[in-house]
Amino acid sequence: GCKKLRKLEIRDCPFGNTALLTDVGKYETMRSLWMSSCEVTVGACKVLAMKMPRLNVEIFNENEPADCEPDDVQKVEKMYLYRTLAGKRKDAPEYVWTL
Repeated sequence: GCKKLRKLEIRDCPFGNTALLTDVGKYETMRSLWMSSCEVTVGACKVLAMKMPRLNVEIFNENEPADCEPDDVQKVEKMYLYRTLAGKRKDAPEYVWTL
């Protein structure tokens, strides 16, 4: 219900896929959403990226090998969502998966 909410950071929370994918249209009015140590999976992040192509969805899994393809049921360490006009960034470290 916060109409002027622009940035949100959620840490160590039981929020998961349902909370992430509920009313995704509101993300376009925000500048960014950061979730870490939550119950969000790679599959939910992929769904969000497909539903909202003008938003960048990045998954940070620093403990995974760079050449590892993430499984849809795998929980993400950190997820960063932000709106951009420039598209996907080209300077992401190897441990950042951009969807």
